[in-house]
Amino acid sequence: MPTPRLIILGSSSGKASAHRAGSSYLLDLGSHGVLIDCGDGATRNFLQAGYAPEWVDHILISHTHADHAAGLPYFMQQRYLSGTKNPLTIHCPGEAAGPLKAIFNFGYLFKDRLPFPIEYKPLIERWPLDLDGAQVTAYPTTHLAGLRAHAERLGLPNRGECFAMRVQVGDRVILYSADLGSLNDLDAIPTPIDWLLVETTHVPLERLWPWAESRRIRRIVLTHLADDFDFDVVAHARPTTAAEILIAEDGTALDVND
Repeated sequence: MPTPRLIILGSSSGKASAHRAGSSYLLDLGSHGVLIDCGDGATRNFLQAGYAPEWVDHILISHTHADHAAGLPYFMQQRYLSGTKNPLTIHCPGEAAGPLKAIFNFGYLFKDRLPFPIEYKPLIERWPLDLDGAQVTAYPTTHLAGLRAHAERLGLPNRGECFAMRVQVGDRVILYSADLGSLNDLDAIPTPIDWLLVETTHVPLERLWPWAESRRIRRIVLTHLADDFDFDVVAHARPTTAAEILIAEDGTALDVND
């Protein structure tokens, strides 16, 4: 059985980078792939890594901010042009399915003209998804909670949904933070956690190190990086955590079993 890998397709923050694509990660399970978020530039990096769009049969979208989802229509177009008949399931916040369908229709990717069947499934808090080689469980974060009242005042259906994801592959566990309102958003997620793929924009890193140490996390991958990110924070963290700390770079492949 091929070794499962996590490919970093995009590691930029919400502020566009000349060197990084928007947030996107590919879980390579050998027989198929799972795309986790799909920011701008993800499709290009996906192709550069040597993958074919039809090989991905599940897409997980944590929330609908552009840096996490703007690349999805282009990825869908490539899948359409491939002519594949392989089914695709998009797992996303319940509030996102309708707008995504509208965006695809706006781009003339009409459902009845796609050569493959497509299904939308809402992410449900703490409800495990079996993705044929990986089990994914979504946990809500408060990243968008402060905008719910504003959406209500405007009469919009937005519910402020955003999800972190616990991904189990065999006996290894990856925790993808997505975007957070507070580090406390991750407190309910059970250990063990082998890989913590964590955003750096909304999290005070001086709090992250002891949090990760208390949970005996083995490896921390810092992502969602602005071009002015202070890389010295890694050196400052060394005395406070035993975890290996990695800086996400687009195109990096991580051996999940490592």
